[in-house]
Amino acid sequence: MVAASRLLFSDGVGLAGYTGPAALLRADGGVIIANAGAASVADALGMGTEGQLHPSLAGAIRSGNFTSAAITFDASAGESLAGVTFDFTVLPIVKGETALVIGRDTALESAFRGALTESRQRYKELVDICGDFCWETDAAGRFAFVSPGGALDYAADALVHHDPVEFFDPLLRDMDGSPFTARSPVNCVDVWFRRADGHYACLETSARPIDEKSATSRAARGVCRDVTAYRGDQEALGRVQIRDRLIAHVMRTIRDEVEPDKMLGAAAQALYQAMAAQGCRVYRDIPGQGLVAAAEYGAAWPADEVIAGVLLQAKRDGRPFSAQHGSQSVLCVATSYRQEGNGALVIWRAVGDGGWSAEEGSLAGDVGVQLGVAIQQIRNQLALEILSRTDTLTGLLNRRAFTAELEARINRSASGTAGSLFYVDLDNFKPVNDILGHQKGDEALIAVAEMLVRSTRPGDLVARLGGDEFALWLDRTDEDAAKQRAMDMLDGASCLEPYSSDPARPLGVSIGVAVSYPGVTEGLDGLMARADAAMYGVKNNGKAGYIVAASPDDKDHNEKQALSA
Repeated sequence: MVAASRLLFSDGVGLAGYTGPAALLRADGGVIIANAGAASVADALGMGTEGQLHPSLAGAIRSGNFTSAAITFDASAGESLAGVTFDFTVLPIVKGETALVIGRDTALESAFRGALTESRQRYKELVDICGDFCWETDAAGRFAFVSPGGALDYAADALVHHDPVEFFDPLLRDMDGSPFTARSPVNCVDVWFRRADGHYACLETSARPIDEKSATSRAARGVCRDVTAYRGDQEALGRVQIRDRLIAHVMRTIRDEVEPDKMLGAAAQALYQAMAAQGCRVYRDIPGQGLVAAAEYGAAWPADEVIAGVLLQAKRDGRPFSAQHGSQSVLCVATSYRQEGNGALVIWRAVGDGGWSAEEGSLAGDVGVQLGVAIQQIRNQLALEILSRTDTLTGLLNRRAFTAELEARINRSASGTAGSLFYVDLDNFKPVNDILGHQKGDEALIAVAEMLVRSTRPGDLVARLGGDEFALWLDRTDEDAAKQRAMDMLDGASCLEPYSSDPARPLGVSIGVAVSYPGVTEGLDGLMARADAAMYGVKNNGKAGYIVAASPDDKDHNEKQALSA
């Protein structure tokens, strides 16, 4: 037997290559032969030291019986073995004297067993948390089992033996492929299921058929999770995202437009499309005029009195206001900037398309806030344009704006009708400033501006070129009409008498007129030079009169003039 055991430890035979400890031992601990794995536990077991063999092994060898012993090493065995458990199998060779001892490290097995136990527990916990309840239906499709805790405030018994369809939202009872009777695996299908209190819950349902081979069985099993709150949060987030995208789109549309009128027009179109409306109109609050339509898009405009009513209500309240009139539902939002109203937004659609919800009102309110900023930007831009084009004292066009506009006008008159350019210069204005002061002089200039405006028609150009020089352009005014206008201005100049500093040097006007004739090619500079020369001709001839400059093709260049009496 000893010889046979020695053979087991020879090179190329099983125990020599066994990774665990294996040794042929005497009862007193003497080692007859051992493999390499035994060296790691030899000291801890007292192997090779007479009388020091571990009691469990020594006793097993002396018993002469086939047995096993589990030995857990303590700290004295060294850091690498502390806490490690070995199962030793003792095979008697010479009864009561020698035995073959083979050890097996159970650490891996214990860890695996513990992990398996833990994983089973975790699996159970996951099953519990992945679904609010588990269920099973029978071959007829009725609940055969529901988790003992019940579901949606129902006791389990209240659901068992009932067809799940009984609890569906009535609008979904005819749905195809109910997951509770699934004929193939389904995952995360939403089903609206009535709670015990009558409200509906959204159940995310996963199911598997119990017998996929059966053509008639409707039996299935699965798990349901109440995701009502989660779906509500998703919808709310979706609405917020839609609102943010809409506002960003409207503001991007406004930002990409440079011209003020096009800014609001683009915003009206964007809102019309986003709100599924019949039409949209944006109003600006213009001082002295009130709310004036600035942009619109769509069709089927509500009656003016309806619009007026909702605008008035929205302006009073400051909150989104909706009203129904006939077949239309109208939503109105007042716009503001720094708590000061500056316009309004009106959207309408057919009543059949649904009234305006609180969410849509809130969305329109958010857009209205952005439009309020945009309207203020437009107001500021227009104010800057007015400042850049007008004379700050009189409110008339300044030289730059007048010249630019005049060039466009004479180009039109050259191909159509005659037009006339008037240069007006004050007589004896310097003494007004020197004697009465500059404030009186400014008042005189304002009076001249008002007189010139009264002497013209809507659409005519009136400008202050600088100092006491003024200019006018009158469309569709030939030479005869120009003379009449000049005489009217000379008569109107009587309003300047209160501003004269000296009766001997009354404040008056000298007028030079240049007529732009159809078919006559003359540039802007030439026309202005003729009017200026005619005006100075009046100055040199005693002032307080007018001269009509000769036509540019008049070779004699004789001035046509008529001085006032």
